[in-house]
Amino acid sequence: MEDMHIHLKAGVTDINIMREYVEKCRELNINKVLFLDHGNRMSPKHTPVLNNPEVIKTFLANINIVRREYPDMEIKSGIESDFSYDEDFKKKELKNITESGVDLIIGSVHGMSKADYKDYLQANLDMLNIYPLNIIGHLKLRKEYEDYTDMIEEIVKVASQKNIIVEINTSERSRWDLHQLEYMISLFKKYNTTYTLGSDAHKIEEIGYHIPEMYIKLDKVLNNAKRDIEYSIVSRGTEKYGSKGYMGITKNENGKRHLILARHYDRYIDTYKDSFELSENYDIRNIAVSRFELMSALTIDSITNFIKDDILIIGFGNVGFSCLVHLLKKGYHNISILTNDIKEFQISGLEQLNKTFNSNIQFVNEIKNYNTYIEATGNSNVIKDIFDNTNNGSTLILLGTPRDAEYLIDPLDIHRKNLKIFGGHELNGHTMDERRKLFKELLNENKKYNFEKFVNIYMDETNIVNKILESKNNFIEVIRYEV
Repeated sequence: MEDMHIHLKAGVTDINIMREYVEKCRELNINKVLFLDHGNRMSPKHTPVLNNPEVIKTFLANINIVRREYPDMEIKSGIESDFSYDEDFKKKELKNITESGVDLIIGSVHGMSKADYKDYLQANLDMLNIYPLNIIGHLKLRKEYEDYTDMIEEIVKVASQKNIIVEINTSERSRWDLHQLEYMISLFKKYNTTYTLGSDAHKIEEIGYHIPEMYIKLDKVLNNAKRDIEYSIVSRGTEKYGSKGYMGITKNENGKRHLILARHYDRYIDTYKDSFELSENYDIRNIAVSRFELMSALTIDSITNFIKDDILIIGFGNVGFSCLVHLLKKGYHNISILTNDIKEFQISGLEQLNKTFNSNIQFVNEIKNYNTYIEATGNSNVIKDIFDNTNNGSTLILLGTPRDAEYLIDPLDIHRKNLKIFGGHELNGHTMDERRKLFKELLNENKKYNFEKFVNIYMDETNIVNKILESKNNFIEVIRYEV
């Protein structure tokens, strides 16, 4: 296993620090490494390290020492070089890297995170043609990369022509998602391009970061493996806040599935480290509803003494819906819903719920005269309206997560009205064991319910879930969320 992008910083001239880095690599079963640091830097905020002949001389001498001490390791020396169009900087850095005597030069474009993506890609292409490189470092594929595939392909083509290796960077700053990785591997195959893996570690704890998982993913991509993740649980409401996904559900193998943390577009599993095993073949809708219900259940189950059966739920997205289902299962019947833009299929859905649970759910158009209020929008203005209109002594459960820069709650209102306030959507204060135990209980309990109609409540297209399950995107959008 290799990690060909490890920054030494003080270890450049301190042999003991370098030895610590080597020992860390051996501990992680990494037997091929590239130790380096930056040459000259364009940004005044960053300190150059390997831009002084005496420092480089000491660095290379120390590299030779650890090579003799660790003959089982393949240890390379290198410089990560900044690219710039500034003629003085370019001349200075070209002299530095050509006279350095290190084994490998990584060329990287830094400081263009806010630049036009076309300009960033052009800088990478120009760097390949100007600098004497061995590796092109952390090529970033922004979300709009598919609009620039011609330029990306040209970069890979030129790199191959010049025998320049392309780095697969595994840091959070530059790691490609699965679609991007598959795309780049297709280009590597097309142009017979050599690639390497690098963690871009800037401290010893980051060595090997995501390297083992990337080997697993690469093996599956290269061998065109079948997908591990059969379905993704999708909550579209959080997409506007940059969510990367909630959970993936693996294929049913030998009567077992796993729930794993996954992005919506993931198809392969890196590790089962954070997975949750399902020992039975639960219905896929049951899994989806139970996952969302967990957020409400963790809060509600511990405060039932404070909840009277005269309840208003404000907001009817995934949080409000899952909360409603859990309240009904707990035996509450007198529940009202306040939401915007009520549609016919929502009315039909509530009729089904009332029939199933013998309840009295109804839509209302204002906040007043309830014993328990459950806020499920995360909107600070809505929370303020509840505070302004609630009865004295009421219970407030804040399941929504406000994203506003300024909150509008006056703490004095809590005292004046003797309010009882609880929160819980973010799952804080609950251990993973608590979550797993309750989730399993919800799964078992929900087996007796047919959630097909419930999942479809917020879908105005007939049989939408089955269509989604049959589609190549393998998404389950459990409920509709107006964005």
